[in-house]
Amino acid sequence: MNATKRKFNALLNGIGTKSTTNVSSTGASNANSNSTAGADLQAKKRRLADTLLTKESDASVSQSSSPSTMRDKNIRSMIGPTETGDAPKYAPWDRTAFLQRLKSFSNLTDWTPKPAKVNEVEWAKRGWVCQKQERVRCSLCNIEILVKLNRKEVDGKEVPVYVAQNIEDALVEKYRELIVTSHDENCLWRKRGCDDSIFKLPLNHPGTTMHHLRDRYDELRRRKETLPYMMNMRTPLGFNLDLVLSYLPADFFAYSSAQHIENPIQPEINKVALLMALFGWQGHKHATLGEQLGSVSCQACFRVLGLWLFKSKEVNEAGDEVTGAAMNKLDVVKEHRDYCPWQNAASQNGQRASVISSTSTLAGWEIIVRILKNDHHLRSSGERTGSRGSRQLSIDNASEYVSTFGDVDDEAAKSVQDEKEKRMLRRLRRVKSLFETKGKKLQRPGTRNETPTS
Repeated sequence: MNATKRKFNALLNGIGTKSTTNVSSTGASNANSNSTAGADLQAKKRRLADTLLTKESDASVSQSSSPSTMRDKNIRSMIGPTETGDAPKYAPWDRTAFLQRLKSFSNLTDWTPKPAKVNEVEWAKRGWVCQKQERVRCSLCNIEILVKLNRKEVDGKEVPVYVAQNIEDALVEKYRELIVTSHDENCLWRKRGCDDSIFKLPLNHPGTTMHHLRDRYDELRRRKETLPYMMNMRTPLGFNLDLVLSYLPADFFAYSSAQHIENPIQPEINKVALLMALFGWQGHKHATLGEQLGSVSCQACFRVLGLWLFKSKEVNEAGDEVTGAAMNKLDVVKEHRDYCPWQNAASQNGQRASVISSTSTLAGWEIIVRILKNDHHLRSSGERTGSRGSRQLSIDNASEYVSTFGDVDDEAAKSVQDEKEKRMLRRLRRVKSLFETKGKKLQRPGTRNETPTS
């Protein structure tokens, strides 16, 4: 019995392994046969697994190498957002993405001023981003080129050129072509760039425009200790800040609190903050350092100004300047970059405006002043007509104002015309409904227009 048990245990131990025991000739032969069978079974399983893996890999390769699949993957990688939520690489209609590319050119140590035909706006419209030291890279095909526009040869040596007007025209035209042709042949940015209207400030909706104006004003008002004095400011010829103040609603500067909900508090108006907000300036916030109370910036051309450069160093009790500022004046228009839509009407309305309107020759700040003026007129017209019928008379007065003076914004005139047409359609529907009601009453109940059958 014990011998039989020992042989059985030896057989169990010998399964799948090479037998090294020599219990008996019978046990050894059985152990060797079992080990050989186990080894063959394992080898067979490995061969089957390798065959399945090979088939799966071949299927995946054939699927990924098909033209339609490759084309779909390329389109998804270039246009569609990724799984991580990244912005699409090719979106010529996206103004936010355009401004992000344009912002990469804002550092003067990385990108020196160029002529208008090849400035940073033209590069950003075609998908290029600045890679430091006059180098640009396509955001889609990743091709990089070195822009050597600000160099010229004098007496056999290369010297830098800091003034854009001094760059040769032939070199400008060469790089104007390279903005397009430097892309890869299959790059979508080579086929189509951003439209000229991509730089346009969103000033179509008066309510949103005034809301953003108030936000910029609040940001600048928090910097009242570092803001320049009014004597340090320079405005365009003919601009009247007091007149613009009269256009604003009575509650524009008011802010409510838990104790003053019905009677909002009317704080003291900071005219310097309002002046700068009207011309597109707002508080500057550094990407890493956070809010900078001594600086302001423009979120269209990304120009940053240090306020200490423009503020008088010493002023007496009467408000007269004793010691001047480092810079003569803060010109609220000219301190923007030349291509900025806040001062450049072509950037605000597109280089090739298809529709000529009364605002097509206006810069961003001029459009804001016009919006405030139109809103003030419509609001005051409604107040004069009283509560009953005020809306209808307000529209009529606005229409009369448009036809008489002709300086109301196109958007306001269009909204007035649309409202008049809607009112006319409502009247026609009421008249039509009266006739339909009378026709139903004349028809006797229970009667039908039936055609006799033969």
